[in-house]
Amino acid sequence: MSALPKPYPGLLPRDDGPLQCQTARAPDYYGLGVRLGIYFAWANAYVANTLLPSEIAGAADTNNIFLLVILISMIKCSGVRMLVDIDGLILMHLSGGFLFGTLSLWGPRTRQYVDNGPAGIRFFGGFGTHSRLIVCVAVSVFGLWYWMYGVTGGLVHMGSREERDELEVNPPNSDECSTLYTFMFAKVRADGGIRIFYIIVCMGCTIYYGLMLLASSIAGWARARRMIQLYKEKRWAESSRLRFVTGFKYRELQVLFKWLRWLNLAFLIYSMLLVEFSLNFNHVSAVLGGPNENELHLPAQLLPLLIGAFGFVRTCYLLFESWRSPEDIDPSLSAPPTPLPSRTMHPRDILLLFSPAMARRSTVSHDPEEIDETAKRRGRAVRYLVAWLPWLSLLESFQEQPRVDKEKRVSGRSDGSESPPWAAKSHGRQVSRDEGNHEAVRQPTPGRPESSDGQLAGYRRETVEFTSTQNDSRYWNREGTPHMAREFRVD
Repeated sequence: MSALPKPYPGLLPRDDGPLQCQTARAPDYYGLGVRLGIYFAWANAYVANTLLPSEIAGAADTNNIFLLVILISMIKCSGVRMLVDIDGLILMHLSGGFLFGTLSLWGPRTRQYVDNGPAGIRFFGGFGTHSRLIVCVAVSVFGLWYWMYGVTGGLVHMGSREERDELEVNPPNSDECSTLYTFMFAKVRADGGIRIFYIIVCMGCTIYYGLMLLASSIAGWARARRMIQLYKEKRWAESSRLRFVTGFKYRELQVLFKWLRWLNLAFLIYSMLLVEFSLNFNHVSAVLGGPNENELHLPAQLLPLLIGAFGFVRTCYLLFESWRSPEDIDPSLSAPPTPLPSRTMHPRDILLLFSPAMARRSTVSHDPEEIDETAKRRGRAVRYLVAWLPWLSLLESFQEQPRVDKEKRVSGRSDGSESPPWAAKSHGRQVSRDEGNHEAVRQPTPGRPESSDGQLAGYRRETVEFTSTQNDSRYWNREGTPHMAREFRVD
């Protein structure tokens, strides 16, 4: 009955051996309906992330809810000694599929940046990003506890005396079920060397997401400050949404998306094999499926199955419609309405009468070196740091232009660029005009040296707002008080 030779009995979808192991809550934790629903949710998120940007938000929320449910069950049941070691193992493997395969905090594994360039970061940084971050931190911390203590005695083992006394398992598990196995391209003991590998991975995830959580406090502080400012100024109609910046160039975002697209697919497939083989290695055959070995009719398994399956079918249908007739798709609630196409048909579009699928999509080309203006003059180390922690882009030190050489500040603009042709120096005064039709005048004081910050000591910047005639020009100082005098006094 086996297609594989005898030396590989573990690499089978179902082991029909005489040894049968089970846990009291296995169907509720990872029954066939639960696992299929999670697999459909993974597929839904992958298709949305790589092919259908309009469904990215919905798929991310679905996956985050699934992961949150797994997290709550692991924390609660481990605290009351209901979680068996094999239950924690399978739930941790399912959690890893969410963390490394589908969930994205700032969207590098989605095609938002490919379609919108660095400006695609505007789709992230809100409630969804921070809720996913909190769940990822909690899962990483629990995973670290599980691999350090849960596997070695922190949780109840199958076949142990504690399981027979406290957990209702009928028939009781034999002593052979007490050894916990997992899959790493082979059958390995979970409490062996593979445990060290998972401890390192969980520790790295805890540090990675923990630093993100600390940096996210900047967003809370900046959001509160902006809301208070808008309230004081009675600007009720303005939004307090923050503007984040990514440090990646468009070319780097393209390369990152291409690599993650295939790596995510490979990891999702590996995660499915990891879960199924781990169940098979530990002889938990009651949840592997079969005519008499599933409870798909119960809500605990039917609900996640239908949620995952219907979400995946809907995404595939919308993807098919976007390819067949892009103009006929109704936008989702979160998407802006699509403008109506023109009713005037040119001769070159006559074939669209017979085949709407031949409609040409509107595309926007991006420069490979395109990058946000705020991050353009930053060094590579600073750019990559902000790309990892976009919350740092809210700091005033990042939003300000970097300090440039004094020679450039004297001979050109304050940002280091060359002065335009109409800039002039006359009688010791330096005059320039910006894009807003304002003139900047600097008047020196004889014998005053240059200050340490690159400004000329004794110079005072005055702004002149031009009108239609020169005689009607009004001069303003930095306090906003109008001056009609044409002579400038030095502070």
